[in-house]
Formats: sequence, structure tokens, C-alpha cells
Amino acid sequence: MPGKRKRGNDASLTAATDSSHLSAIAAARLKAGAPTRGVPTPEPTHEKVSVPSSPTPEVVAYGSGFPYSVEEGEDGDSEEDSQPNVKCKVKFCNWRNDSKNILCDTGSELTVDLSKHTTIALVGSFKFKVLRGAININGANIAAASRAAQDDRFYHAFMPATHPIFKFRGLDSTNHVQFMSWNDPIPLASNRPPFAHISNAPFVTRSFSVITDSDADPLCHTLSPELTPEDWIRAIEDCTSTSSVTLVTGSPNTGKSTFAGRLLNRYLTGLGRNARPVPAVCYLDLDPFKPQYTTSGQISLVVVRDIRLSPSFAHPVTVPGMARAATNETIRAHPIPINVANYTDYYHLCIEDLFLTYKNMVIDGTTPPLIIDTPGFLYASRFDLLKELLSRFKPQNIIHLGDTQSIDAETATKLHSLQTAFPQYRSTILEITAQPPSLTPIKTDIDINAWHMQSYFHRFASSTKPGEPRKLAWAPEALSCFAPWEFCYRETIERSQDIIGFALYTEPMEPAAVMHALNGSIVHIVQTSSSSIPSPYTELPRTTRYKIPYFPKSERTGRVEPLDPRTSRLICTAMLRGFNPEKSVVQLLIPKTHEHLLYKLSPERTVLICGCADMPDWAYLEDVLVTKSTERFEAPSSGQEDTCRLPWIEDHIAMDDMGYLNTVRRVRKFQT
Repeated sequence: MPGKRKRGNDASLTAATDSSHLSAIAAARLKAGAPTRGVPTPEPTHEKVSVPSSPTPEVVAYGSGFPYSVEEGEDGDSEEDSQPNVKCKVKFCNWRNDSKNILCDTGSELTVDLSKHTTIALVGSFKFKVLRGAININGANIAAASRAAQDDRFYHAFMPATHPIFKFRGLDSTNHVQFMSWNDPIPLASNRPPFAHISNAPFVTRSFSVITDSDADPLCHTLSPELTPEDWIRAIEDCTSTSSVTLVTGSPNTGKSTFAGRLLNRYLTGLGRNARPVPAVCYLDLDPFKPQYTTSGQISLVVVRDIRLSPSFAHPVTVPGMARAATNETIRAHPIPINVANYTDYYHLCIEDLFLTYKNMVIDGTTPPLIIDTPGFLYASRFDLLKELLSRFKPQNIIHLGDTQSIDAETATKLHSLQTAFPQYRSTILEITAQPPSLTPIKTDIDINAWHMQSYFHRFASSTKPGEPRKLAWAPEALSCFAPWEFCYRETIERSQDIIGFALYTEPMEPAAVMHALNGSIVHIVQTSSSSIPSPYTELPRTTRYKIPYFPKSERTGRVEPLDPRTSRLICTAMLRGFNPEKSVVQLLIPKTHEHLLYKLSPERTVLICGCADMPDWAYLEDVLVTKSTERFEAPSSGQEDTCRLPWIEDHIAMDDMGYLNTVRRVRKFQT
């Protein structure tokens, strides 16, 4: 069984297309002889939302420096080329900061009065409770608890400047909402510069601020408002009228995950007496690059019980061992290689396994509704696989996000294919407006994914009083301060072998390069009972120098054959800190919330899979960033770097000596 290594210095540790646009009518008649088929539109409900006819928010020019201009000519260029950047004022809500609309205003609390259809927007982290009436936020309908009800609790929300700001909308004639400061949930904001200054200014007393327009942000960010087209609301009401299977598809960056989140919240909260809430919703996340409830590089089936009011890096993964009746739970997950194109059959088998798992699920005596969130690449480049999945899932609702006013020829062909196929699947296709980012985001998807992974590794559950639920928080120390777990990869005099070997779902490489490729990478710990594993498991080929066991490439494909998803179970994600060749061990960093899972591993069934996540660049720089941010670590008196404490960092002098005679330096260490 793997052992946890105590903290200390280890000198032997190896460091670690352009298309022509058509009108909607022309697109519908693309295929010769094809009958015109209408898209069913559900009746509007009483949840009225005033939205501008254009998905772009109303803006008023007042300066320069904004990423787009207000007025454009016919060619799309600004009328004044001398000022290409025109800053605009974006309206976020219509609530007025008047004394009659404020019921309580203290250093930690703000209680407001919202009339019907009045909206208020906040940035920061906070918890809230509806004291009177009912409100809607991100698709969730939350009403004040009655005197006989037991669900008189606070809801928690984290709305950073990196994501669109949700609005609270009053549903009844009079609505009272109490907002309270909530300082704990901000991931790593205290000593991580990337996480700092995305929520609320340090000079603001409360952990949140009211945002009436783009000028109101205390940190002067370019904030994006939440946009909710009316056809989204009608589609959500239609999908939630029954407990059904709903698949969301469309091109990349059209708002699929955003719509899926609103649909999820609507299921969990219901709509007053007209529709009762469901206790849980199954969420089948097929996007391995931007997952919602797991680390990147996975697709999963998750039972969701909490409404979604925070970005993914605020809840990077479901925590095993928590009370199942109160929290989200990952039922099953599979690692997916970065280059999915080389593993399409494996990707398909993993999806099939997750769907079969859902078909056999029963919660509280019924089958819960299922939301299938598909990635953009599946629609854009593997539409044939998407059609196969549709024929297998047979969803009651297919949500297609796109430009409903004008679409190109390729999109029209795909839409026509869906429209002609859905009677066969007994599905209803709803074509709704896409919602791409309205403004240039302050952080890229790469940054958000890195935050997601960093948040996962620093997650831990703090101890509380007996009988109280565990409190989740983030460890402030850098990963180099964590005690690694040691897995022995070959039999020695002192220890037995702890793992079968390494499966590299990457491009083929020479065995001599295996250690260098694995060093400092993200791996997935998997338990398998597949009959294809050699028995005994020590028969795998090994590298010549360090005797590291690895799965050989297939003669048929030229790549490592992936494990059978039907006989494999993903345990957790880990970071490979380094190798100790003298002891024949590999050191892994595991978040504290998942450490208890390692005690139950069977050595003859454990495989470490790599090639399913990007290199964790953030981890190599953590020590330097923490040191500069907190100034808690002082340099040694000799003036030299403490290289033992910084296993992934080299100073600029050492890096300058690595290259000579114009040779390209291919190193993965970062410069200080």
C-alpha cells in the first residue's frame, strides 16, 4: 500500500472558417426537396423578463479604453479610426440605491426591497436569504420559507469579475432579500495574486458590492452582465415540465454550459405551486476541457443537489465522504486524453458507460432528470459522433444554441439534419439564441482552467465540532510544502510494488523519455479489473535505466491502448512531484480531501494514467508567487536560492548556462 512521506529534503529527488451567411428561410431550404420543418415553440410562462431585442447589452459611450466601439459602419470599422477603443457604460440592474429600498445596511449585512421585475446585481462572495416574496437568480426560483417549513437557510454565491454577473430579480409584488458577508469561500485569494482582486476591493467593508453599471465595480474591472433571452426562459420551462433527458449542443462559445446551469437550477428549485422542485439532477458532463464538477481531463456523471451560483473553480470537484443527502456526488468518471481525435472510440465507450450508469440509477424511488452538456468540438468537428449519441440517448429535448437570425451553410446543414432526425428519436428540438461572451473577458479559458486545477489541489476539509458538517477551505501553502505520497513502482528489499505501471495516453515516445515526460505532470489514479492487464502485473515492459513499468504501444494503432471503461474506476487526480530512483518510488501530491481513498487501493489493480491534462504551470511558480505575496519566506543569509524548497524553479544564471552555440533549450523549469 502506498505510504505518505514526511516532509523533508530529499537530495535524490528528480525535479520535477469563413462561411457565407444566409437568412433563416434560405438556410431551412438548403437541401433540395427537403420539406420546411418548424421548430416547436413552448408557450410563454408567467416568469416575464424584459430583455433587449439584441443580445448585446445597452451601452453608453463615455470615454476610451473599452475593447469595442459603439458605432460601426457597414464594413464593421469604427467611424473614427483615430479612436478604435471606446469605453462604454453598461447597465447591470434597475434597482435604485434609495433609502426606501434599503431595509438594513451595516458593515456585514445589506437587506433590500425588490419590487416585481426589479433587478439587483452584486460582485463578490456572499450568502443570502429571501425573507419575503420570491426571487429568481440564474434560473433558480427561491422563495421565502414559510413558518412551517424547515428550509430556512442561507444560499451561498461567489460572483467574481471573471464571469458574468448574475442578477437577482423580484418575482412577487414585494420581495425582501438579505445579503450577508461571506469571506471564507474565495479560493486562495489571500496569498495567490491570480485569485486576488477578482471579487471585491480590500477597502470595502463587506465581502460584496452592489453593481448598478460598469462604473460601480470598486476594482475597475470590465464586467460582463448576465443576459437572459426570452427564448431561453421558454425552453427551460418546456424542458422542466416533466422529468426528462435534455441534451444541449451547439458550436463552441455559444453558452451551452450557461444554459445547462440555468436548467439545472430550475429543476432543483421548481416554480412555486406550478412545479415542485426535484431533490437531485443527474449531470452528464461530456466536455473534458471545461468540466463543471471535476478536474480537467475527465468526463463524468454527477448527482447535483446544490444550485449553481459560483464558477467551476469555486467547486472544482465533488468531495467524497461527505453526507450524500446534502452535497453533490460524482457517480462515475473517466480520464480523456487531450488529443481526443486519436481516442475517439475510447471517448465513445466512456460516454456509453456513463449513460448506462444513469439508466440504472434510482434516487428516492424515481429516475432523476438528466442534463447532457456536450462540448463544442463534438458539434463542430465530430457531428457524426453526436448523431450516434443522439440515437443512443434518445433525449426528450434537444437544445440547439446558435444564431437564430442568420446562419452559415454548414450550420444550416447540421440543423436540418437534427430537424429531420428528431422524430425518429421522439425528441423535440428547440433552437434558441446563442450567448457568446458580450465583452472581452479579463481572464482567458486557459487561466480559468489553471485556477480550477490549482483550486482542486489546495482543497481540504477542516475539522469541526462533533456532529457538525466538515467545512471546506483552501490550504494557503504552496504544493512544495505538502508531504507527498510514495508509490513503489518495482519490488525492492524494503517494499513491494504498489502500482501496475504507467499508461501514457500521449503521442508515442521512447522508453528512455518516460521519466522526463512524467516529471511534474498531472496523472489520474485508476483502479481496473480488466482482463487485458498482464497477470502477474509485474510482466509489463520497463525502462532500461530506472526500471519504470509502462504500457506498451499497440501494433494496430501505434499508441497505448486505453483501459476498458467498463472495468475501470477513476479514484482521483494527482500531481507527479518527482521520482526517487534510488528507492524506486514515484512521489504524488494528492488533495487532502481525497487522501483517505488511497488506503483502499489494490496494488495489482492500480494504474497511473497521464496525457489527460495540461502541464501544471501554476504549480512551478507557486513558491515564488507566495513568497512575493506574503513575504513570509526570507532568502538564506548566503544570498543563494533555497533550491531544496523550490524543486521546480531555477534562477536565471542556471538557465543561461543550459544553452550554448545557439542550441534551443527545451526545459520545463521556470525562471526566477
